[in-house]
Amino acid sequence: MGNARLVPIVAPLRPVTLLLAAALASPPAHAQEQSDVNRLFATSCGFCHQQGGRVQGRGPKLMGTEKSDEDITKQIKNGKPPRMPAFGKSFSDDQIKAIVAYIRALK
Repeated sequence: MGNARLVPIVAPLRPVTLLLAAALASPPAHAQEQSDVNRLFATSCGFCHQQGGRVQGRGPKLMGTEKSDEDITKQIKNGKPPRMPAFGKSFSDDQIKAIVAYIRALK
């Protein structure tokens, strides 16, 4: 009988509890997007652009580049023969924008 009194109070909280549990179970969208671009860069660009683009490797250091976003985008899409392959057919425009944002955020 003691629990019967709690039902009217707890029952309205169930949808809020479920929403809170769902929010805590999955990372925020921006965190997932950042994770995706980190993985994309690491698997596609990281072999040449060492330490996530922070230092020169087989390819140049990207952190602090003075190239415009447009120039970076063109180079990702078209490559730089013979050293850098073109990724224009492999990456979507949104993925390329995310990579450019990733490069800009390097510290």
